[in-house]
Amino acid sequence: MFLYDKVIVIDIEATCWAKGQAPENQKTEIIEIGICKLNMADGSIEDKRSYLIKPVQSEVSEYCTQLTGITPEKLEKEGMTFKEACLNIKNRYSSLQITYAGYGGFDKLIMESQCKELDIKFPFSETYLDLKVIISLMSGKKPIGLLKELETRNIDFEGNNHNGADDAFNTARLLYHILKK
Repeated sequence: MFLYDKVIVIDIEATCWAKGQAPENQKTEIIEIGICKLNMADGSIEDKRSYLIKPVQSEVSEYCTQLTGITPEKLEKEGMTFKEACLNIKNRYSSLQITYAGYGGFDKLIMESQCKELDIKFPFSETYLDLKVIISLMSGKKPIGLLKELETRNIDFEGNNHNGADDAFNTARLLYHILKK
């Protein structure tokens, strides 16, 4: 049974570097999966959380820490493997039967890529809503970032930008705002 009364909203934070290019012998990999569940009936958002993931093929740069607030020490202490995070998401959110969404294609693509590379079953359904594309199609305008999109709609960002759970939560708020119109 596929469920349409709720939408899982995700936001991915990944290792990154000031010059944009990964140092030799490192690669971009997921260090946080922010997630929540949007109730389409009333716009309420439940089960907002963050899964911190220990990187195995890269290190968290100082730039990445400044951007996300995620330190190597925090990941070592609180992080889990990517496989554990995927299993937790699948079990906690029944994510194979629910549409999922994000702001842009990066989140979906890096999840798919990392699952394929590590031979891990993809934890989400095949139905993905790219809110950035939906808004662009509706407005006929070039896509803009999440913060600017919220600002143009007089929706205050709640929490910290580049925090996976907060970004997922605000994306869920924006998704409901767009779809209720």
